[in-house]
Amino acid sequence: MTLVDSHVHIWDPDLLDYAWLGGTGLDHAMLPPDVDRAATVSTEMIFVQASDGDPLAEARWVDRLAWPELIAIVAGADLTRKPEEVEAHLAALAEIPRVVGVRHLLQDTAETAFSAVREGLRILADRGGTFDACIRHPQLSALIDLLDAVPDLTVVLDHLGKPPVDEGIDSPAGRRWSEQIGILAARPRTYVKLSGLAPESSDAAAFGANVDAFIDRGLEAFGSQRAMIGSDWPVSSHFGMPTTFTEWAARVERIVGASDWPAVSSTTARSVYLPGGASRLHAP
Repeated sequence: MTLVDSHVHIWDPDLLDYAWLGGTGLDHAMLPPDVDRAATVSTEMIFVQASDGDPLAEARWVDRLAWPELIAIVAGADLTRKPEEVEAHLAALAEIPRVVGVRHLLQDTAETAFSAVREGLRILADRGGTFDACIRHPQLSALIDLLDAVPDLTVVLDHLGKPPVDEGIDSPAGRRWSEQIGILAARPRTYVKLSGLAPESSDAAAFGANVDAFIDRGLEAFGSQRAMIGSDWPVSSHFGMPTTFTEWAARVERIVGASDWPAVSSTTARSVYLPGGASRLHAP
């Protein structure tokens, strides 16, 4: 069986900057040999931006590593820069064959400032690249408004939009998340990663009682053809309610069911990130 892990991080603080790791138990090198492979079941992996330093240097470094399972790179990008600078950055990333798209972290951005990335997203859409949207659940409405201006952009929502796991799906925050997920899922060319929920919980009982409902709602809204599994390693294995990829994959497979598991475990990720098996960041 092929299990494509659609969301893997690696890093080396001796080589690149990771200010967000300061004070955590992960402020040390986490490299391809260390990756959780779900007991060797995970045979293909997609790296997602981790450094808050030079994103081009990070993408080049990752691409050069001995990492046989690596099939794609979602690189970092500052989409608030001048259009000509965004274009130059994407052109440089396009020279790295495994780069398929970018991530500009929005989770710590004020919703009123989301518009600052709009022009950069349009440039990315013109190049055919994917955009990994990493936000927190209260920001879903702002993300929906932002994406209305870029209808041709392929978007992958990271970590189910970081829902309020401890509060539960029937809480006011959970109901708002569910409603917004439905609105976002109605947008064409939008996909979701079933990943990253462990760090959104600080209570083992709440995690066990609530997490399945969020996964199920994500599947209901997007369907298996637009959902993909990710480990979020090593973040989800160390923060919140730490979860191994074996445990996470078993949970998602149980909820998805046998008939839809091939799409969620492999087909969706490959179809989104690797259409034709080449870099998506072509010249417009």
